[in-house]
Amino acid sequence: MKQETFQILSQNYSAPTHANITHFLSTFLPHCTNDVQFLYHTPRHRAYAPSRAPASHVVLSVTPTPGVYTALRDPNSTDPPLCVLHRPWKLNRRALPHGTLVLASHASLDTYLTVGWNTALGSRLGLHTRSATCIQGYKGDPDRRIGLIARLRTGVDGSLGRLVESVRREFAGAGELYLPAGGDVRLESRITAVAIMNAFHPEEVERVLDAAEERGWIKDRQSASDLLYLTGAARDYGLEGAAIANMPAICVGHRPCEEWGVRYLAEKLREQWPELTVEEVLEEEEEDLGTKKRKPVDEGVSVSNGIDDV
Repeated sequence: MKQETFQILSQNYSAPTHANITHFLSTFLPHCTNDVQFLYHTPRHRAYAPSRAPASHVVLSVTPTPGVYTALRDPNSTDPPLCVLHRPWKLNRRALPHGTLVLASHASLDTYLTVGWNTALGSRLGLHTRSATCIQGYKGDPDRRIGLIARLRTGVDGSLGRLVESVRREFAGAGELYLPAGGDVRLESRITAVAIMNAFHPEEVERVLDAAEERGWIKDRQSASDLLYLTGAARDYGLEGAAIANMPAICVGHRPCEEWGVRYLAEKLREQWPELTVEEVLEEEEEDLGTKKRKPVDEGVSVSNGIDDV
């Protein structure tokens, strides 16, 4: 099923319209099977025409937290606002200002703008994304893209420490570095390729190793320390698999991955329409408050946390 967007009609407005913004954002969020409806909430009044509805204010967030509704009711904005959500299921439609358009992307944003097949992130980290290998197939879906692996571009500083700094800069300071304990991996170690992955189990670690060896980015499995595994949540089994392979891993957490995607879309909107008021609401959800810290890796697993080393 083709992702539904508004048809763009020729018009004379200098400001972008709802249709303009909808089409623009859809270019970053290709349709994914079983995704939420992109046009998640549209104004119901008869006079609404997306190609003639000027947009001066866009609010982006992971979820519809209280701050989202506050931002949408900006008294300085005369045009109906536009909202972009990643996880929209708790949206209170009755709390939306009159004329609000809500766009939503869950599976697509997860796939293309978190950790996964995220070529934009890869480019910012210094990867040669044009030659990237796609890691594809997951949970019975052979077409599902769960990540990429790519070598560093020529001239890019390939030290592990530099890459860790770059990752933390992209994810607003988030990023725990896990080094195989007792190995020879140090912050000064040279990395030849980085895997950006949306899953972290021993099976995915093996698939990354297979891809790197097939492309000639490592000589053999003994060279796994030349790779860096970048992912979201730190999974114990994944950390075990990386440690056994002698591969360093950096885990930025699930929520920071989603926030990266929101910030990226906001950045692109500002670049496209400098006159547009673009707000990111990145406040904690109520259910996130007091969340328990991830249990430490089982005793005996050869993993050390290098988070304070950079």
